Amino acid sequence: MKRIICGLLLLALLGTTACSVEIPAVTAAGGAEIPAVPAADDTKIPDGRWLNPDIIGNVTEDTPAELKDNFALYVNKDWILNTTLPDLVPSLTSLGEAELILMDRKMKLLTDDSLTGHDAELVHKLYALVSDWDYRDAQGIEPAKPYMDAIRDIDSLDELYDYMCSEHNLMQLYPFTMNVDADPVDSSVYITYLDPPGLTLGTEEEYRNRTDVGDLFYDEAKQVSDYMLVRLGFNEEEASDMFENSIAYEALLAEAIPSDKHQRSKNTDAEDCYTLEEFTGMSEGVPVDKMLDASGLSGSDTICITVPEYFSALKDIFTEENVPLIKDWLAVRTASELTDLLDKETSKTVAEMYGAMAGLDSEANEDLIVLSTVAGYLPIPMDNLYIRTYCTEQQQEDIAAIVEDFKKYYREMLENEVDWLSPETRKAAIEKLDNMRVNVVFPDELEDWSGLDFAGPDEGGSLLEARRAIERFKTERKAAKLGTKADIYKWNQIDLPASTVNAAYSPYNNSINIQAGVLVGEIYDDDMSFEQKMGGIGMIIGHEISHAFDTSGAEYDEDGRRINWWTDEDYTTFQERVAKLVAWYDGFIPMEGLKYSGDRIKTEAIADMTSMKCLLYIAKQMEGFDYDTFFRQYAKLWRDQSTPEAVRETILMDVHPAHYLRINATLAQFDDFLNFYGITEGDGMYIAPEDRVAVW
Repeated sequence: MKRIICGLLLLALLGTTACSVEIPAVTAAGGAEIPAVPAADDTKIPDGRWLNPDIIGNVTEDTPAELKDNFALYVNKDWILNTTLPDLVPSLTSLGEAELILMDRKMKLLTDDSLTGHDAELVHKLYALVSDWDYRDAQGIEPAKPYMDAIRDIDSLDELYDYMCSEHNLMQLYPFTMNVDADPVDSSVYITYLDPPGLTLGTEEEYRNRTDVGDLFYDEAKQVSDYMLVRLGFNEEEASDMFENSIAYEALLAEAIPSDKHQRSKNTDAEDCYTLEEFTGMSEGVPVDKMLDASGLSGSDTICITVPEYFSALKDIFTEENVPLIKDWLAVRTASELTDLLDKETSKTVAEMYGAMAGLDSEANEDLIVLSTVAGYLPIPMDNLYIRTYCTEQQQEDIAAIVEDFKKYYREMLENEVDWLSPETRKAAIEKLDNMRVNVVFPDELEDWSGLDFAGPDEGGSLLEARRAIERFKTERKAAKLGTKADIYKWNQIDLPASTVNAAYSPYNNSINIQAGVLVGEIYDDDMSFEQKMGGIGMIIGHEISHAFDTSGAEYDEDGRRINWWTDEDYTTFQERVAKLVAWYDGFIPMEGLKYSGDRIKTEAIADMTSMKCLLYIAKQMEGFDYDTFFRQYAKLWRDQSTPEAVRETILMDVHPAHYLRINATLAQFDDFLNFYGITEGDGMYIAPEDRVAVW
């Protein structure tokens, strides 16, 4: 099962007391031992300031919880002590609780016969195919055999190319990934974009200098790959060798990817755009044109690529000598993608395997497996059903009004509360804010998937054929855009489904997007007080607006163009302030043995602190504002209980600060918080003015 789909099974809630007992090693379903994560010690706070209450077991009845020393623990202690993680959930937060509400709603959509229309028909047909375990068990692994046999039969480079361009290439695996987006020169036209493929270890740097992050990805991928390959008929030694060959092939790809690849923006330079003939010539002998043809995306007159060096190197990678490596990569990737299309044993084993990696020891929930599969393959029909069932225009009007009020106060803050900007940069920042596009709750125009159809079980259909039909339809939709007029401001429902607990800022079109799924639970409720709304959805709205002015957003102007709008002096000051924040976060050790990366979380930390500054600015304009309710609601927003394994993964990979730091480190920057509660030097929540790190 694809890790992204399993993320729904685990609720992707890694968004994240003290026990001196050693946590035993967990054995995954495939038999591999996962190293134990050390438990915290209640007598030791590794970073010297705050005990991390996010880790399950770190907080007991006897753990001191003083408002002035650890506000996150003080507000959330009762919730921590009384919270038990649901099955297959390695981490539970307020956002995670919101996700549980959405999952319950979506489960009802799967079986609600009162729903009509083509979206409902598609969802119900796929649900019938996915949930028919008797039929799937009867088929076993047979549906996968023709595809795996086609890979086994590859013996030469020509046969490899033939396979990649054939229908047997079920997962459309090529030495590149494809997308359709606006032309960087003429943003009104859609063209094809190509990038190197996703890598097992995350980034190309992990193949040069392996870190704990690479090790984590390696271990997870190897367990699933080994299990699936053995399940599909290879012996254990063959499976292990095939995975290593797959990594060796990716190492060759990684060697051809420049280190600055991730700094190159979507706004590709014009000189990185080519005609199809020029692009084909660049790859010298590797039939990229035929691969594009097979993918269905060859209809563009222009091909844009972010890393030309990579495509020029393909001729040296695709050689007869490397055919065994590439062949095994195809087998590993295909096998790892097939898990949600086979029988119950395969689906449940892989789901439990991912659960074990996250520190869980519970049986996979069949309903969640079914929901994750249907939602994963039919994101638009599921989203449309959710919108029509649970969303209202009144919600849209209410949230849009909050956003506009927030922008007004944010403007006043930029004008009056930021003393280090020159008039020129201040003017450009305000122009960017004033021109920010606002998308709230759900799109005005829903995506139309009426052109998709597949056979249900009563029509002799199969899950595998349904998947093929869905992927073919999605490719055809992309291809149909090529050469047509682009609308870069349209709500992208695939990337930003309304029925997701999420909100996002896009620097490419200077827009904030507040999705319907985030408007539940502790985040937002119609009956909340003004202060509660500000501590919940208000914080999230301000956070997303603030991304326009973090280290990434600062590189884009009001129209989403990568244009410098700073004076040199202001930008130098900005970077110095960011460096101070990074250094401060580098000093935290939220889990013993794991050092924090301030550089990884800087953009999110900047957005948290800037949003809080704006919220406090709003509070000052309100007579009788209830600061205690506001601060407590903010602490509830980021409360967290996670397995040690989940916390470890968050520390290593998440770009957001740990949840207790989102509470304590953010609030401690502001006199309004410190003065309201009488927090002074010597208290754990006190930070001296000269040591504070808020960038804005």
